[in-house]
Amino acid sequence: MGDTTAEVGMDALRYNELVERALVRIRSVGMEPYLNLGSETRSGTRLNREYTTAISIEMRILGSRPASTAARLFGRNLRAPIVASALCESRILKRLGPWSTPYLEQIAGGLADAGSMMSTGDVEGDEFARIVEQGAPVIHIVKPYTDEERIYRHLEAARSLGCIAVGMDIDAMYKEKAWDELPGPDYLGYQSSEQVAQYVRATRLPFVMKGILSVDDAIASRDIGAAAIVVSSHGGEAIDYTTPVLEVLPAIRKAVPEMTILVDSGFRRGVDAFKALALGADCVGLGTQLVVACAAAGRDGVRHMMRLLQEELERVMCLTGCPTVSAIQPSILHVPR
Repeated sequence: MGDTTAEVGMDALRYNELVERALVRIRSVGMEPYLNLGSETRSGTRLNREYTTAISIEMRILGSRPASTAARLFGRNLRAPIVASALCESRILKRLGPWSTPYLEQIAGGLADAGSMMSTGDVEGDEFARIVEQGAPVIHIVKPYTDEERIYRHLEAARSLGCIAVGMDIDAMYKEKAWDELPGPDYLGYQSSEQVAQYVRATRLPFVMKGILSVDDAIASRDIGAAAIVVSSHGGEAIDYTTPVLEVLPAIRKAVPEMTILVDSGFRRGVDAFKALALGADCVGLGTQLVVACAAAGRDGVRHMMRLLQEELERVMCLTGCPTVSAIQPSILHVPR
């Protein structure tokens, strides 16, 4: 598959049309099951989606005014508080190749075009540099490698390339698990709290702890010096039956009000992002939706997906009386008990 950024009519596609275009291509290589991962029974993934779907929204129209989705994260301006989750090799996009421009670069470029932010995972060397060169601000999330020196090399590479923040995927310490596949890879492993604290002290960049799903871990992250956390179940690939991210988010926000909080795992539409923002998130991360957008039309697909989600978020804000992102409050939601 080549670079599809020149496809005609991309900006006219509605959300469902963009997704369907991607699904046709993904099905052609037999990779649709990989759009809905999760460990073992995948109940954690299902419960997470069901909880998000069950949250309803009040309309507050009289006295409302046009809304702005503008936001800031780590000192950078965003058109909307919707960014990339940590991305690395995609089994789906890899199968759709060959790409005239590597797919992670296309995603980063689309995010740059959309005024958003990239987040990288297990990438390094020239590939890492080319992603940063696309122009979107980059957060680099380091895997918990058993080789500590490799971790420090990643932290230094992120600094030298101009990343705006670094962090660690702490929920990968015991390796990721999709369905009943054996967890892997072997080069990931346990990190003590003191080891992680040393990584925080080793960089001047804001440090992000990704994979937080409890008040205990949020407080521990703050106490070792992290500036931000990502409330996340790793898309359901940590353990089965995990607590839905939006169920635990309000308690985490209350426990660490001074921290920057991102959230990911299962967010699909602008209205999903609105719910997360109302419950305490500063920003919402996407993973699968960016893979889908890239599968549909490369860089242009990513840019268009981000524009659609921004427009959806803006519409919900207008209809709920929220002129700014900071005006989005939990009282607008009806949360299942």
